[in-house]
Amino acid sequence: MSQAKLSIYLCRLLRHAPEDAGLDMDIHGWVSTQQLIDNVNKAGRHHLTMPQLEQLVATDSKGRYRFSPDKSRIKACQGHSIPWVEPELTPAAPPAYLYHGTTERAWNASQDSGYISRMSRHAVHMQADESKAWPSACRWRQAPVVLKIDAQAMAADGIPFGVSDNGVWCTEQVDRKYGCDVLRPFA
Repeated sequence: MSQAKLSIYLCRLLRHAPEDAGLDMDIHGWVSTQQLIDNVNKAGRHHLTMPQLEQLVATDSKGRYRFSPDKSRIKACQGHSIPWVEPELTPAAPPAYLYHGTTERAWNASQDSGYISRMSRHAVHMQADESKAWPSACRWRQAPVVLKIDAQAMAADGIPFGVSDNGVWCTEQVDRKYGCDVLRPFA
């Protein structure tokens, strides 16, 4: 089994469906590392060892996962669609601009609604570095775009931001009045 397939499966379990592997998740998304390994192996779809899990956490390009200091627990840093999970975000003043990777179709939908939606997740995810927003935009296999958000103006208007352990900036929604300059890939 490839690391990519295992990462996709763990992402599903730790962000969207802990019940698929019978995981006892707490309110902040933490699960027992041993329970995760045992239950993934019991399900029989994948085989997981602690060294594999450590490698996955260490090499994930987006830093999606975190161990507790003693590695007895693991969580996804953000991106949960589980309604009762409250991601651990550090309240912070954002940089002047943040970047949100999406698709042309989603951007057009936000034009109609007047805001960028968090969809089924807890927050709109943004990056401080434009280059880090492009992988999110490209993952949908549709025309990718990155939106440049005037985060400084949002903060000045009292809109709160939080940043995850892996540096993803989060807020409830982004009204299109905050710029939302559309950046497109070079053809």
